Amino acid sequence: MAEPSKPLVSTGNWEAYAYTEGGAKVCYAAARADKPREKDRVGTAIAVTHRPKSPGEVSLIGSYGFKKDSDAEIQIGGMKHSFFTKGGSAWAKDSNADKAIIAAMAKGREVVVKATPAKGSAFTDTISLKGFAEALAAIDKACGVKR
Repeated sequence: MAEPSKPLVSTGNWEAYAYTEGGAKVCYAAARADKPREKDRVGTAIAVTHRPKSPGEVSLIGSYGFKKDSDAEIQIGGMKHSFFTKGGSAWAKDSNADKAIIAAMAKGREVVVKATPAKGSAFTDTISLKGFAEALAAIDKACGVKR
């Protein structure tokens, strides 16, 4: 069983945490989209997670799940990546893309997410990257990830 997450830093729109799961340290940084256009919908979140065998995994968390067999897309500046969805989460179709996505996030201003929820019409959310570099540095340090 995982122990409660320990806050590492809260900076800009980003928060970073660490916890132990199965004797191994896990660290993550996450932020949620501000003000979705649809009144009753909570914005999509994006997270970067370091696990012992998979440091730097980028994922999306859809507050109401994603449409079955749909894709989500992120755009950071001119870079676009397609994510596969499963339930309420989504991951890059190419796990090798995570490194490039994180590098773009560290230099970028925002992540634009386009996806379709389990119910309802497609949406576009914008997640600020203000504070991302500091949150990333905190999880890198806490989990011993070198850049």
